[in-house]
Amino acid sequence: MPILYNLGCKLNQYEGICLLEKFSNQKNIVIVNTCCVTREAEIKSKKRLRAAIRKFPGYKIVATGCACQLKSESFSQADEIIDNIQRNEIIRGIFPNPQRARYFLKIEDGCNEPCSFCVVPKLRKRIESKPFSVIKEEIAWARSLGFNEIVLVGANIGLYGIDISSSLIELLRTLANLPDLPRIRLSSIEPRFINAEFIECLKDLPFCRHFHIPIQSGDDRVLAIMRRGYNHRHLIEIFDLIAANFKGFALSGDVIVGFPNEDNDAFNNTLKLIKENPFTHLHIFPYSLRQVTEAYTLGDPVSILEKKKRLWLLKELIKEKNFEFRRGMLGKVYGAIVEKKNGTTIGLTDNYVRVRISETRQERELVSLRIVKVEKELTQGEVVR
Repeated sequence: MPILYNLGCKLNQYEGICLLEKFSNQKNIVIVNTCCVTREAEIKSKKRLRAAIRKFPGYKIVATGCACQLKSESFSQADEIIDNIQRNEIIRGIFPNPQRARYFLKIEDGCNEPCSFCVVPKLRKRIESKPFSVIKEEIAWARSLGFNEIVLVGANIGLYGIDISSSLIELLRTLANLPDLPRIRLSSIEPRFINAEFIECLKDLPFCRHFHIPIQSGDDRVLAIMRRGYNHRHLIEIFDLIAANFKGFALSGDVIVGFPNEDNDAFNNTLKLIKENPFTHLHIFPYSLRQVTEAYTLGDPVSILEKKKRLWLLKELIKEKNFEFRRGMLGKVYGAIVEKKNGTTIGLTDNYVRVRISETRQERELVSLRIVKVEKELTQGEVVR
């Protein structure tokens, strides 16, 4: 069986596991599936390649992924480099068998958004949507493997269908008519795709009440320089729309700290947006320069120390908000997918809380959990029979 080093997003995870399946009959091969969404991810990808060469002498080393697409010369030590377009062709028609509790299902690839800081549209610019017939077949495949949750993933899933005269809303409506549909989670959805019609489609699905929205900033001036196409007021309207239709939902987001022109006032606007709205989880990234992006010309004027300070402030805030959110779950019952983490049995609720379970259950099993204990670093539940 080949050896896989998988870095990066859920989309990359899916593609890496498909490659593993494709090369499953080949021995002595190592696949390094790289990422470069941040400078740190690019550095880590290079380290993984060097580690693979060092650890597996005599093996064929294959490098692929976005970091290879960005700087192929940095991965020239690999025996073979597969670019993103080639990788998509290689894995076409392959359904993976991931060794995890939830099934990540790639529905589209590509992004053409104009965000000034983002490298992804430079590396995954061709929009390619998976036909519904194939998605339906893959859902049946995931079901046959015992999966009870499917996570729809892509470079920008809101763009699904624009190349095949369809749309994400049309896909969701069609999914709602499938029999025995497992619960559905969205990996990430851009603000501009969230409207009343979209929300109504979700209500017809066995939808996991978790919205991951890449807001990036809460300051209008910074958002304009980022070329995000919305302001903080639009974000608040989206949060209000979700709250009016879903109770007990989780709201997570991506935030960049230390973007050029983010002064203290701008950061405080982001802090205020997070504090005053129902966020429960955050992915926080210190800004890093990406050479092929428009924002590269702005430099990187915010110091590392200031970025770390802002990151810490947001982390402390979201810890408190998450604790308060979980305390509100005490005594209530939630559906949860069973995961195994370092010998511990965990249940992942539909609203994205990991709950420790005292009894052993089978991974991928869907159970009902009553939340019996909530602490700062722990949520405890018991299976309801």
